[in-house]
Amino acid sequence: MPVAKIVMFSDGSEASKAAKRVLEKHHLSWTEKDISRDVETNAFIRKLCGAPVAPVFYIEDRWLPEPTEEELLEAARVRFDVESLASRGRTCFDVIVVGLGPAGLAACHGARLGGMSVLGIDENAPGGHLLNLTDVDEYFGVGYDEPISGADVAENFANHARHVGAVLMKGKVNNIRIEGALKLVQTTQGNFWARAVIVATGATQRELSADGVTKYLNRGIRYGAQVDAAIYKDRRVIVVGSGDEAMHAAIFLSHHAKNVMLLCPTEQPTAEPLLVERAIGNKVRILLGITVEAVKGGEYLEYVFFKEKGIPEEQCLPADAMVIALGPAPRKPITGLERLPQENGYFAHGEGGKTMFGGLYVAGDCTDLSTRTLMGVVSSGNLCAKRLWQWLASHPLPKLR
Repeated sequence: MPVAKIVMFSDGSEASKAAKRVLEKHHLSWTEKDISRDVETNAFIRKLCGAPVAPVFYIEDRWLPEPTEEELLEAARVRFDVESLASRGRTCFDVIVVGLGPAGLAACHGARLGGMSVLGIDENAPGGHLLNLTDVDEYFGVGYDEPISGADVAENFANHARHVGAVLMKGKVNNIRIEGALKLVQTTQGNFWARAVIVATGATQRELSADGVTKYLNRGIRYGAQVDAAIYKDRRVIVVGSGDEAMHAAIFLSHHAKNVMLLCPTEQPTAEPLLVERAIGNKVRILLGITVEAVKGGEYLEYVFFKEKGIPEEQCLPADAMVIALGPAPRKPITGLERLPQENGYFAHGEGGKTMFGGLYVAGDCTDLSTRTLMGVVSSGNLCAKRLWQWLASHPLPKLR
């Protein structure tokens, strides 16, 4: 974050000298005007403040007559006193978690266990990609005896985070600014300050680029299968994808549809082998190495055209519905995070989600994770929170109680 431009109007008084010592202590540069020697400047300050006040600072379009040390350093983007901000009506937390998918909820829980005050915020309901999963059974200790939906797991995660004291809020984050030792998170629900921020914004759904997809969206084509099962009853359904989400969708649909065919873009499924085994056991037919070329129909979807690797001719399947589950794609970074290094659109980071900016961490599917499983993203959020404890302990500020 660039240091603010500072103009100081001084008069050689002890107060002016004390202000200079503060600036020097924090290695700040400034332009100085002596109102005791410059008649025009003296007259200007008198008119501005109603008296020959000094020192007066002009920083980032703000006038600060006789500021306290905390006010001066805040305006100069150097250091903030958390208790001072709170006393002036600003909402402050030790940690703000942006994004409430599995990684974000785990980070909220982990940060609270470390004694931090925590705000978690997301423009959607807590749960992220969990909300699109029909059954969750690959997470250790969950769903092994009876099916449990992703939405139910998400609710359990959110309730657990609230139980330990995290504040969860619905709202869109528009900007994240690094302001000296604190971070300013600007949202549709107001502005919030934090000693540290964990970015866990997840990934978006990868889109299918084939002719006609946009035309038939919600007219037979959907992204994700977590909808009313009745709409698939006795229908011919095609699922496009090769990962866990696609297998979950195919298994779920096999209990309701007339038949389910999985068109897998890769030469082998990338889903967990157990899920592939279950899909086949539920009479899901899997075609490998498939490229969907186009979808056609009348008012609603009727046909899916595709090519199979090694076969030059285009093939066609009749279909009443198609579910696209191609897995994650990187999101566009929130304003203020564009400078974070990225790998293929995902945030690159050090151990525990550490970034190049002190107190700014990243976790979950928005990062360059090697394994994008539920256990993987939850572990990412939990580890991130624990590393944050250590960082905050080595960068002490007055801690919120």
